[in-house]
Amino acid sequence: MVFESVVVDVLNRFLGDYVVNLDTSQLTLGIWGGAVALKNLEIKENALSQLDVPFKIKVGHIGNLNLKIPWKNLYSQPVVAVLEDIYLLIVPSSIIKYDPLKEEKQLLEAKRQELKRIEEAKQKVADQEKHRVEKQDTFTEKLITQIIKNLQVKISNIHVRFEDDITNRGNPLSFGISLQNLSMQTTDQYWVPCLHDETDKLFRKLIRLDNLFAYWNVKSQLFYLNNYDDSLDNLKRGIVDENIVPEGYDFVFRPISANAKLEMNRRSDFDFSAPKINLAVELHDIAIEFNKPQYFSAMELLESVDMMTQNLPYRKFKPNVPLHYHAREWWAYAIYGILEVNVCPRLRMWSWKHIREHRQKMKQYKELYKKKLTNKKPSDELLNSLEELEKALDVFNITIVRQQAEVEVKKAGYRIYREGTNYSEDNKGWFSWLWTWSESDTKQQQDVKPGSLEEMLTPEEKILLYEAIGYSETVVDPTLPKTFEAMKFYVHLKSMSIVLREKRQKPELLDIVVEEFSTCIVQRPGAQAIKFETRIDSFYVTGLPDSFTKPRLLSSLVDATSLFQITFETNPLDETVAQRCIIEAEPLEMIYDARTVNSIVEFFRPPKEVNLTQLTSVTLTKLEEFRDKTATGLLYVIETQRVLDLRINLKASYVIIPQDGIFSPTSNLLLLDLGHLKVTSKSRSELSDMKQGGTKLEEIMHRAYDSFDIHLTSIQLLYSRVGDNWKEARKLNVSTQHILVPLHFSVEFSKAMVFMDVRMPKFKIFGKLPLLSLRISDKKLQGILELIESIPKPTPATEVPAPVKQFQVHKSTSLGASQIPQKMLPLLEIPCVEDDSDEEFFDAPCSPLEEPDQLTKVKCYQQKKSQKLECTKNMIQYKIRFEVPEVLIQFYHLVGDCELPVVEIEVLGLGTEIELRTFDLKANAFLKEFCLKYPEYLDENKKPIYLITTLDNTMEDLLTLEYMKAEKNVPNLKSTYNNVAQLLKVNFSSLDIHLHTEALLNTMNYFNNIIPQLEEKSAPVHVVETEDKGEVIKKIASKRSKNEDLITLQILAELSCLQIFIQDQKRNISEIKIEGLDSEVIVRPLVTEINAKLRNIIVLDTDVTAVYKKV
Repeated sequence: MVFESVVVDVLNRFLGDYVVNLDTSQLTLGIWGGAVALKNLEIKENALSQLDVPFKIKVGHIGNLNLKIPWKNLYSQPVVAVLEDIYLLIVPSSIIKYDPLKEEKQLLEAKRQELKRIEEAKQKVADQEKHRVEKQDTFTEKLITQIIKNLQVKISNIHVRFEDDITNRGNPLSFGISLQNLSMQTTDQYWVPCLHDETDKLFRKLIRLDNLFAYWNVKSQLFYLNNYDDSLDNLKRGIVDENIVPEGYDFVFRPISANAKLEMNRRSDFDFSAPKINLAVELHDIAIEFNKPQYFSAMELLESVDMMTQNLPYRKFKPNVPLHYHAREWWAYAIYGILEVNVCPRLRMWSWKHIREHRQKMKQYKELYKKKLTNKKPSDELLNSLEELEKALDVFNITIVRQQAEVEVKKAGYRIYREGTNYSEDNKGWFSWLWTWSESDTKQQQDVKPGSLEEMLTPEEKILLYEAIGYSETVVDPTLPKTFEAMKFYVHLKSMSIVLREKRQKPELLDIVVEEFSTCIVQRPGAQAIKFETRIDSFYVTGLPDSFTKPRLLSSLVDATSLFQITFETNPLDETVAQRCIIEAEPLEMIYDARTVNSIVEFFRPPKEVNLTQLTSVTLTKLEEFRDKTATGLLYVIETQRVLDLRINLKASYVIIPQDGIFSPTSNLLLLDLGHLKVTSKSRSELSDMKQGGTKLEEIMHRAYDSFDIHLTSIQLLYSRVGDNWKEARKLNVSTQHILVPLHFSVEFSKAMVFMDVRMPKFKIFGKLPLLSLRISDKKLQGILELIESIPKPTPATEVPAPVKQFQVHKSTSLGASQIPQKMLPLLEIPCVEDDSDEEFFDAPCSPLEEPDQLTKVKCYQQKKSQKLECTKNMIQYKIRFEVPEVLIQFYHLVGDCELPVVEIEVLGLGTEIELRTFDLKANAFLKEFCLKYPEYLDENKKPIYLITTLDNTMEDLLTLEYMKAEKNVPNLKSTYNNVAQLLKVNFSSLDIHLHTEALLNTMNYFNNIIPQLEEKSAPVHVVETEDKGEVIKKIASKRSKNEDLITLQILAELSCLQIFIQDQKRNISEIKIEGLDSEVIVRPLVTEINAKLRNIIVLDTDVTAVYKKV
């Protein structure tokens, strides 16, 4: 039957790629005999080559591999798989001595695997375009269920270890993972191991995980320095044995155990009383620890891996002698390595001789590969010739040539025979295909899909298999109920702690504890629905303990059943929305502890030798594609848009910052209440119906948004002195402890469903803050400044200049497994492969240092053109409008417990509108009224004196600002923006300033008393001249000469009226009135122009005894 061959093929492919000297013939005979026993297998040195890491295996061992397959009773008796004693010792590639023959063999093997992977990816893309038979899914599900039902697995004694003394020779590191046991057994309904009862509709599996731990050792003992057997013995001692934890390991997490309970319903196609798959995982206590030496070691390793990768091309030239007393050899290594890897390939690549040889090899390979494609069984001579050419060509060129060869074979009308694909004749059965290849026939036969198990079975084998798994070709898959839960996955974690330490035996810097964490995932295929739920019942964080207590930095305020809960569901049962997301959180108390925060900052400060900018230099960019849609197309998108029901409810948490950075009942504190956050999606049911052809485009665009209401309430800031009840004050609207009176603001956030019109913003944000009120007293402000000054700050880090890289070594296309997919991706997606041109491909350079520049030519011209046209549209990215009707800032003088008002600042009608587009930014701001009131002094009408007021101006806004900034490379800058890069318009309507002498002096005295005079420390300024000043002047002049007509900044300012009244408490002194002040500033690269115009200025002497009023 077919299963024996499937098992043989899988084991040969898996073990053959990773195991040294595997006897596949003995493996085949063992599988056909029903039992396989492989012992003491050695893993290949280059088994990690597909991971594209500069590491190799020093010691690789598989102790025992047993398979028991009852072929005669395959559908009723269990299949037993036992895998024991897997040990891996991994080291950097530079540690292993370079062997030219071995390296060449490994390089060729890696190239073949990469080519094979690319061919499989191409075949997979082609298969996805073909229609699949619906019954195949049901058949596959039942077959997998049958296999799992009869499978017994036991994996034990696994230890994988990495060692490195190259990164830091003074502190060699080792890290790894160890597992004692992983097993899967059949059980009864009470989860007791037993034989499966065939009458039970459910079968159950108990999965056990025992003693899994990970470690990271610094200044570690190195196993690889010993011989193979001693290193293997050391690895064996790293397994937990009879609950005895091995010593000498600095654990990242200590040994953990878990169990999982799996239930499967074999009759789920018509019995919906139980899920098809129900998996429940139970995890106990997980303790994760990390100390500072481990963190430093990890950071050094991250930087070292990049250096190891760059060093790979030069490895074969490295001398095997110490550095001291061998300077000549090491200098020769540096010079010869640069010449052979960097210089010579570039020179050779552009020589006519190399180009001619390269083209000949490409054409020769294409002709040979065409013969291979059209022959069912290629000759050995043909395969050897292809192998020799594959040694000289890289993966990129081979893939391009193969692509063109396939196109030419298809054009000629020949049948393509792919490697690894099974082909059978009409008059031959499965067994004849299995034992021998059929001879070529004059008639071309149809391909047999290699992955279709049903097509490879004989009728007798089909009957036996269908009867065993309960499948029938005539049975139609019924419509599943929408309430039926086919798959259910549940994980429960009792507790988990994450601890940071300065050193191994030191107390905890930070201890994060999560208790009763659970996650549940449920799938309902009848409604194409999935539901995800997660919750945390308890969560707290403690800091660095002092001599008495351990400070609690974060804790829950209420004893709720669930502290944090997330629910996400698609197609819920009520069918009101397409998606629903609910997030709820109870309030938390957060206390700032200076000792803990400073210690954590110091903990995560990287070593001086490590440059973080190099570790974070790789960035990913995505290109958005813009598509034009008509009004009818947009209407269809809106009607078919999936509706999201979003509900977020985060109750008000607060942060406490105590005096001196240490919380105690006798310390002053600053309290910031973060407020209660609610986010809800706006219902679309209130919108009017739309009809095809009867709705305007503007109305459609108005509906083409998903909108959300965001409400944040009760944000407040309090300063509490010793003895004040801040918990009660937090509940009040106004108190003497308040600095920021509780504020509430709302925001409407809208996201466009499509992005198709220049009038249609991608995101719209409209916000409103009804009142912003600040209450500041002299004592509170002084106390806050003293509190902030008293908190210990982390010591600043000394800046280390980043090393300058003179050159960058790129990976070879034939070596880098991670880069090949990105380079081959355009080749797998070419829509116009079958072109009439015979030379419609491009050659890549054979140098391992050069990237194939011709890859950019593979892209279609139409795609480039469409992107260019769409990029010229000035699309609106963001449209933001925010309004604050009233801002009130009050300054008080505290006398005992009584607050006496000193100065009040009131701003009315403050708002702004911002529009961010592709090529420019437009912003408008407005201010209606501004008042500065001094309540202590009264005028002749017994009303408080206003130092600044706009009460007389009720028609116009006090201040309006218009700002526009355009990109310098924007198309049509001269015609659209009048060649102006930045434009600022300021319009000041009318403002009255009352210079009341007593009020001004008291105000100045008040602010001078509450704000301490800080000593100005002048920091030394270091000026580093990097180039000659004359050269700089020349560069600036030449740069400016190109854009002499460009206006970099234009300012237009207009002041309608400004009145200044000078007076004291007893009399008016003078009055100054300025009218009609217009000014313009134009800044160009070479010149600045200022224009100003004043219509009128009047100075009056308002003294009653003055003879001449107009001065």
